[in-house]
Amino acid sequence: MNPQEELRTHLRPASMVGSAIIVSLVIYLGLVEVLRAVLRPFRGFAVTLGTQPVRLVVFGAAAAVILLILLLRPRLFRRDSREDAPAAYRRLQKASLVVLVLGEIPAVLGLGLFLVGGNAIDFYKLLFASLVLTFINFPRRAAWEGWLKG
Repeated sequence: MNPQEELRTHLRPASMVGSAIIVSLVIYLGLVEVLRAVLRPFRGFAVTLGTQPVRLVVFGAAAAVILLILLLRPRLFRRDSREDAPAAYRRLQKASLVVLVLGEIPAVLGLGLFLVGGNAIDFYKLLFASLVLTFINFPRRAAWEGWLKG
C-alpha cells in the first residue's frame, strides 16, 4: 500500500471520531438549552445539596484532565526511530484518539455539574475548554505528514 493511502486509511477513523466528539458537544449544548427552556428556571436535580464542593471537584478534575493531556501528548506522539511505517501510523492514530477522547471529559463533567446544580455558566466554561481541546488536537493531514517526516 502506498504511503498516502496508508495515511488516509488511518487518518479517516481518527477524523471521524473527532467529528463525532464535536457533534456530541453540540448535543450536550442542545440538551442544556432544552432543559433550561422546558424546566424554566432550571435549578438542577440536586437542589437541596450544597453544590459548591461538587463544583470545585469538577473544575479540579477538568483541570487535571487538561494537565494530563499536556503531559501525555508529547509522550504519545513521540516517534520511535525503530518503528516501520505501519506501526507509526497505528501509533499516531491511537495517540490522536486518546487525546481526543480525553478532551471531551471537561464537557461531560460540565454537563453533570449542570444537571446537579443547574448553573449553565459552569457548563459553558467546561464546554468551551473541550471545544478548544478538540480543535487543537483534531487530526489534520498536514500535521500527520509532518510528524511522519520528522
